[in-house]
Amino acid sequence: MSAGGIPRRDRLVVLLRASVVENELGEALPSGWVEHARARASFAPVSDGERLRAAAVEQKSDARFVLRWSPRLAQVTGAFRLRFEGRDWQITGVKAIGRRRWIELTAWRLTTSEGV
Repeated sequence: MSAGGIPRRDRLVVLLRASVVENELGEALPSGWVEHARARASFAPVSDGERLRAAAVEQKSDARFVLRWSPRLAQVTGAFRLRFEGRDWQITGVKAIGRRRWIELTAWRLTTSEGV
């Protein structure tokens, strides 16, 4: 965070939501990911110490992204994905910071096979 507790939002992220199509039986089937919103965000990798305290022993890249709150971004849940620097990240946590001020997203980077 920079002076005054305002995060430096120097990265561009794209929030993705699942796209669904209906089959002949009226069932909703996933058909990929579509853009929900673009936003400037701060990026902070989760430290090894934090992962150890959380008892996370898997080899994966965890990070936190902080975005300015907006009604569109307030719709984001763990069912969404985040695209950052050409890679997709699975959102694992969404937390409001302040009253309609910031949104903190915790996510882990998907491998190529998971990103489909």
